[in-house]
Amino acid sequence: MSEPERGVPLKMPLPLERWHAYQGQSNDCGPCSVAIAANALLGQAAVDPQALAREMDARGLPERIPGWVMFPWALVAAFRRMGLSARWRVGVREARLWRNLHAGAVTVVVVGQPLRFKGRRWEGWSHYKVLHAWDPERGWGFIDPARRVGDSAWQAALEFRRQWTLMGRQIIELRGNPPDGIG
Repeated sequence: MSEPERGVPLKMPLPLERWHAYQGQSNDCGPCSVAIAANALLGQAAVDPQALAREMDARGLPERIPGWVMFPWALVAAFRRMGLSARWRVGVREARLWRNLHAGAVTVVVVGQPLRFKGRRWEGWSHYKVLHAWDPERGWGFIDPARRVGDSAWQAALEFRRQWTLMGRQIIELRGNPPDGIG
């Protein structure tokens, strides 16, 4: 994207905020992000995030460490089981996020600090959230399952870039229309 386009606010055309799913005190940002993205694309409450979390816990490795983390390839597999076209990408450039917003391609990002330590104690973390908007003043906007409300959670561009880079600049992007008969 050229710099002038980065100076223009963008917002996903899909009502992602309508399908917000709150993870509460759980580590279910993955299942909640799947529910937000899939339900918005399908235009209906097709995915219950708690039911998906239980299903993923039952599947266990290599898709999820029960009660803790859902791996990116498991998000892709969950989307594909719903008939949605999904792809996991690593090492993505920020320009792709702008392109996806322009194109209306639903995008789940992974941010975090995986190698964070306090003294000798590991306090690393990672988090999935769904890209929703860009604003040159506020940065990137997300529908974030860690928040109780589904409006845009804004993250300064520099902070986002740092946390996203620490996680390998990973995204799960969804393309195309939902399967026939759905949505």
